[in-house]
Amino acid sequence: MGGTLRRGVLGTALAISTLLSSSAAFACGGFFCMTQPVDQSAERILYVQDKGKLQVHIQISYSGDDKSFSWILPLPKAPSAKAVGSDSVFVVLDQTTAPQFYLNVQNTDKCSLNFYGCAEDAGGTGGGGPPNSTGTGVVVLSQEQVGPYDTVVLQAGSADELMTWLTTNNYTVPAATKALAQQYIAQNYVFVALKLQKDKGVGDLAPFVVTMDEPGPCLPLRMTALAAKEDMPIIGWVLGDSRAIPKNFLHVEINDAVIDWFNPGANYRAVVSKAVDLASGHAFTTEYAQLLGPSDPSQPYPQVTTDFTERFAQKSWSSVDLSTNKTAPTFLAAMLQANLPRTTQMQNLIKTYIPKPAAYAAVTDQQFYQCIQGGQGYDPDCKAWLDAVAAQPFDPIAFAKDIQDKIVGPLQGVQAEFATGRYLTRLFTTVSPVEMNKDPIFGFNPTLPTVSPVHTAKAVPICAEGSSVATKVKYTYADGTELTLDLPPEATSSCFFGGYGVSFAQSGDASPVSAGGQAAKSVEVLDETGAALPIQPGAIADKVDAQLSSAKLGTPSLTAAFKASLPPVTWKPYQVGSAASAGADVGNPTSSATSVSGGGCTGQNRGNAVGWLSLTVLTTGLWLLRRRTSRLQPVEAKRRA
Repeated sequence: MGGTLRRGVLGTALAISTLLSSSAAFACGGFFCMTQPVDQSAERILYVQDKGKLQVHIQISYSGDDKSFSWILPLPKAPSAKAVGSDSVFVVLDQTTAPQFYLNVQNTDKCSLNFYGCAEDAGGTGGGGPPNSTGTGVVVLSQEQVGPYDTVVLQAGSADELMTWLTTNNYTVPAATKALAQQYIAQNYVFVALKLQKDKGVGDLAPFVVTMDEPGPCLPLRMTALAAKEDMPIIGWVLGDSRAIPKNFLHVEINDAVIDWFNPGANYRAVVSKAVDLASGHAFTTEYAQLLGPSDPSQPYPQVTTDFTERFAQKSWSSVDLSTNKTAPTFLAAMLQANLPRTTQMQNLIKTYIPKPAAYAAVTDQQFYQCIQGGQGYDPDCKAWLDAVAAQPFDPIAFAKDIQDKIVGPLQGVQAEFATGRYLTRLFTTVSPVEMNKDPIFGFNPTLPTVSPVHTAKAVPICAEGSSVATKVKYTYADGTELTLDLPPEATSSCFFGGYGVSFAQSGDASPVSAGGQAAKSVEVLDETGAALPIQPGAIADKVDAQLSSAKLGTPSLTAAFKASLPPVTWKPYQVGSAASAGADVGNPTSSATSVSGGGCTGQNRGNAVGWLSLTVLTTGLWLLRRRTSRLQPVEAKRRA
């Protein structure tokens, strides 16, 4: 069985076509068929930087009681604008920029892998009044309704006064907030506080968008540490004029040899976590960095397009008038015809304006609304459901306005920002509470190379003498390195990738392939000018990390004298051994992490060109931005002890 097989994970063309195709939507239930789930265990944030203006989109994931939802954002100044965004933004960004792994398997007539069944080659409302004193030492700078939220911008003289005001006004605030809040109050920061309006529930949550006069993004982590889990994943996208870099954090490049190529989604996150540990626990990896424009069709592997034209919003939406559809079935059919986003946000609107009668509470949403949106259905009860909906009041004008204000409008605004000629960077890290003691700031470097999310490798099966059954694989990685490793058992049992599909690579916590060597191919410092500076992982990385804690935008992150004192890099990423296993700690990252304080966005580190934003959800003693539960083995869980 000769020839070449190309198998991929996260086939983006398929993902986008499934997201936007109306025919596919009808086949699986229309607006109530979530075929492209987003990994909700990671925190997601989009920064749009444009000439001193910083717009920040924050995905809010929350599971809990409606009344317990509270959200606090400390900011260096009051935002110039607040609005709700669309969860479609993060769906599209994830599907277009996430890592992909393509293995080119080169079978021979005498030795091959058995791929049974595998194909070959394959905006805000309301208004704020003038600042006013509450009589409690807290000044309310503005107060308004923004989407489903009641929002208020506050300034406080002390943390005690802030905590008293928040609890008096029905915000749920953990006691541990007090000490951290006082640090920001001492620097004259303001606080944006959000809670759900009385008639809104958790189902109405939407991304929150703030705009500030700030020339650079930053993400404080110190407040997040109150209830964060081990190795909490964070994904940040930065849209600007050039490639974004972590200014005061280290940068790592992962070693593809420790990826499980037959199921890369199974261990990718663990690989990144271990690579970050080798960089003192304070590091990002760049998963995607591209100048937006057409993709290159000459590449031998499927490429994630960098052309965002009509990815977030289609031009045809401007000419769609949904309000002329006077019945629920014709309204939903028109929505499908217009290829409007199929997201949880849209589902919530549909259920608001076309509620399912209480008599049919046991019927699934997919069954019920597939009947309604088609005007007919295969279910024998469909006619009864249609009759029940027809008997209910239906307001197409209000429904159409909400779709425009809450979904289409925000997406059109994002689409305008993603015009050709801008640069998009995707940065990923995992951070544990002990490492959340300084705030990453981000700068821009126009001279660094682009980064493709596509990882490739070649695999040649190796069979024992006289046998046609492969037991080993000779891998050739993108840098030319060759390693012969044992063949995973699942590789011969079936189509090893399970057919084309989507696998969110960040979700995998399985162990790295230890025979491949270290989790980090390189540890380096990125600055706003010049090439990457490689450094030795472990103890040297700890020292560099401590120096980076005082980095400021617009000035070199490390002094010339300090760089001259660094020893030569002797790192061998493919070496296997007791001190060089796949991601084993080298040096003492914990000692470096715990010694850092106040680094990042606040105080003396802000300089003249750093803006920052903290994403914080408060609820009954927990900060419930949805965290993943650590699935580390006991020995791994102790690596920072």
